[in-house]
Order: sequence, then structure tokens, then C-alpha cells
Amino acid sequence: MIDRQARDNFAEILRHLAAGQITNDEFEDRMPLKSKDAAVNRIFWAGAWHLYDDMREYKLAGKYRLPRDHKREVAKWILFLKSDFEYQYPKSLRVLDYIHPLLAIFSLGLAVPILRYYHNKLRDPAIWPFSNRIDYEHALANPPYLQ
Repeated sequence: MIDRQARDNFAEILRHLAAGQITNDEFEDRMPLKSKDAAVNRIFWAGAWHLYDDMREYKLAGKYRLPRDHKREVAKWILFLKSDFEYQYPKSLRVLDYIHPLLAIFSLGLAVPILRYYHNKLRDPAIWPFSNRIDYEHALANPPYLQ
């Protein structure tokens, strides 16, 4: 199920977060977490939530700005959110994404490389959240903000 309004809203606030225009707290306050669209929930929990520290309020600007490779990743998430492709990764990955923060905390971060390795085996990090390269290349050929 694609929730166009939630996806568009999420894409816009994600752009603002990555550009350092809003704080992490403003981002979370505006986040459409009640959407039933798997893409909105998965990109938030498996991607966007890891961009910042939620223990304090700040913008991703200045010394906290995102590195170029992180901005490219965010652009890929936004490209997916603006597409009409369904999120198609298996539920087992979704369960791992929910458990990941807990394991990271309880293992004092030692489980993070193991979990990252497992995630990367199950999904191609070069194209995630797209499920295949054809969809990704189609979306790249039709950029939503340049039309």
C-alpha cells in the first residue's frame, strides 16, 4: 500500500533534515509515523533514525553536517519515497530492524557490525530501499524534483 501523502511529507522533511534546515526533534515531530506504508516506516527506522542522536536537539549543519556519502543515501531514500514502487523486502528484515537498536544498546555497540553484515547479505545496500536495479534506474531516469 502506498500512502502518497505520508511519502511526500516524509520526503520533504527528510530533505530539510539532511540539509540542516530543521532540528532532529522537529523532524521527529513532523514524521508521519502512523502511516501504514511500509516504505515510510522502514526508511525511518532502518535509515533516517540512524542519521542523528536523539538524546539532544540539533541541526545536521556545521560540525554535525552529513558527509557526502550519507547525503547520497538520503537522496536515494527520497527518490524511492517519491516513486510509486511498493516496499518489497521480507518481513524478517523488518523484525531485525526493530531488534537492531536494542541489540546495539545491550551489546554496547558490539553487535552493530554483525547486524550490518547480516542486513547487507539480505538486501543490496547500493539500491535499498529499491528491491531491484531496474526500478532504481527507472527512478534515477525520472528524478521527481527536476520535472
